[in-house]
Amino acid sequence: MFAPLDMHGEKRADLHRAARLSMLHERVVKRFDRVDHSADAVETAAAAFVEATHRSSIMADPFRSVGRSQVTAGWTLGL
Repeated sequence: MFAPLDMHGEKRADLHRAARLSMLHERVVKRFDRVDHSADAVETAAAAFVEATHRSSIMADPFRSVGRSQVTAGWTLGL
């Protein structure tokens, strides 16, 4: 019937979608960077934990008296 008043509505909608997609892409990239940084921190903490656990089992006194209970790395108290 009547021609629309705004002939460039589709172009503007396409530009709007492209801009929103670009912003979403940037947010995803930033989130991946944060996740990657957190994963590095977890790996560092896990390596430090393993080293500390390994060091404590190496430093355990092998000549302890048999009557005393001892717990070394990797053992649980059975609770």
